[in-house]
Amino acid sequence: MNSTLMALLLPPLLLVPAMGILSRIRIKHGLGDEWRRKALHIGIGLVALTFPFYLTTTWVVLGALGLSLLWMLAVRRLPFLIKRFGCVLHDVDRTSYGELYYALAIAALLLATFEEPLLYIIPLSILAIADAAAAIAGRTFPSRQLSGPFSGKTVDGCVTFFLIALCVCALVLATSTQLPVLQILLSSIAVAAVTTLVEAVSRYGLDNLLIPAAAWLVLKALELPIYIEADAVAWLREGFDVLLRGV
Repeated sequence: MNSTLMALLLPPLLLVPAMGILSRIRIKHGLGDEWRRKALHIGIGLVALTFPFYLTTTWVVLGALGLSLLWMLAVRRLPFLIKRFGCVLHDVDRTSYGELYYALAIAALLLATFEEPLLYIIPLSILAIADAAAAIAGRTFPSRQLSGPFSGKTVDGCVTFFLIALCVCALVLATSTQLPVLQILLSSIAVAAVTTLVEAVSRYGLDNLLIPAAAWLVLKALELPIYIEADAVAWLREGFDVLLRGV
């Protein structure tokens, strides 16, 4: 199959079976709603970390986004799809468009970071891992509720988000750059603090869009020299191209 066509189809082709598997786990083993949704959240994010290496043109990114959005809108609207897959995406206790914002965030990051993969990897990793962990922590330990603009959030959830965002950012910077340790630490604290605040005030699933946007803006403002070597990027893209041609 043509590698460009396969690259276009791969994101929705991965999304559909993942939703099917998680919905069946829920039916057969009673997997909790929040765990099921966050398992999909983490899985999509981790798989999407490979996107910069084969979704390399604007029209392919937009095409993959369009197909994914059409599928998720269908799951929201068509009764037979709602019955089969809706439980993986939607929380019946609250209004949220988080899955749509998630897809938009991935596409926006890709379009903004074609030549700077680390500015894609760090924000998306924070969204995939820290946001999911914070949601689970907040549901597991709901006693210390916040109020005011942070209503609906918990101390445990916010602390969990901050610590994991800090670790994710520091780990990526430490393993992918030659920055001094102190600069890595201070930069990671800045990214973690801003994204924690954004997560705490976001509603209706908007955190899936605003968290990566905030992380990207902080990293751009810091002007860190965090570029992956061009030869390494070219090698990875060539490898994915060969792989997709063989599918």
